Amino acid sequence: MAWIKRNLLFVVGLAVAVALLGVGVFYLLGSMSQADSASTELETMNQKLDELVNHDPFPSNENVEKIRAQQKRVADFKQQAKVKFSEETKPESLDNASFKTVLEQTIGSLEHEAERSGVRLPDKYDFTFSEQRKKLQLAQNALSPLVTELRDLGDVCHILFEAKIHSLVSLKRPGVGSNEAPGSTDLLSKKVTTNTVAGVVIYPYEVSFQCFSSELGAVLTGLIAAPQNYVIKTVNVERGTALETPTPVAAPAAVNQGFGGMDPALARRYGLSGGRYGAPAQQPVPVAQPTVRVGETVLDEKPLKITLGLEVVKLMPSAPAPASNAPRPNPNR
Repeated sequence: MAWIKRNLLFVVGLAVAVALLGVGVFYLLGSMSQADSASTELETMNQKLDELVNHDPFPSNENVEKIRAQQKRVADFKQQAKVKFSEETKPESLDNASFKTVLEQTIGSLEHEAERSGVRLPDKYDFTFSEQRKKLQLAQNALSPLVTELRDLGDVCHILFEAKIHSLVSLKRPGVGSNEAPGSTDLLSKKVTTNTVAGVVIYPYEVSFQCFSSELGAVLTGLIAAPQNYVIKTVNVERGTALETPTPVAAPAAVNQGFGGMDPALARRYGLSGGRYGAPAQQPVPVAQPTVRVGETVLDEKPLKITLGLEVVKLMPSAPAPASNAPRPNPNR
């Protein structure tokens, strides 16, 4: 202890030196770790640079200009394609009373059109809107989507009726809101989707009907030529059921008896089939023809049951142009 007291300054300096040495070692180790990280990052960047340099095509100014030209071409094609797509329109100031009016008018119009075209509908069919016809009050935010789906189904039914299909089996649409849970015979498990990149809204539907191959071709042609944008996702073909039509019963052929009930060939042999002694020729007995009611379809074979999975693609409503903040010129100047 006496030696420490005599060499206090030396001991303090030695302690400070040891502390500084520890700090230096810690700093050195930290710097080495940072240096290793920087070396690894530098090596990674060098590898990326080598990939870019050796990449085909090389990112030169000429190739960059070609890419920009292709981007402009894609943008122009997108603008031209938008002309083929209809924009989604939402009805304004729609309440329960007006929705009920539109619903009943649309269903009545479809029923009359089906009757005129000779298309059979399911008994007391509501075109997937049975719940809406029963309820007196509906959620306000559900009225606009319901009207959109009602219009889409009406357009699809119009194409089916124009093609003179045999019968409409069923329709299915996506549910609207939490009140329409999937699992019903009228609802799909799919939902309406929105593609913000393409700027479109996609409505899925399913249609089942009975027809022959010629009517199926007319339906597909109608979907292609329609102003709406339909995408056929699935086509399922099954054997349908035929109508029960009465089979005509042929009347027995009348036997032309000769003179006095003689065989016609023998009567002709002796000259008794005509002339003075000939028996008068019997008139043919008319055969009763089966009667067919107007609008009734008579089939000779079983039709096909077709189930189509459709998607109606619509453009999202365009955003209103922003108001300009620039001052307007004064006409009095």
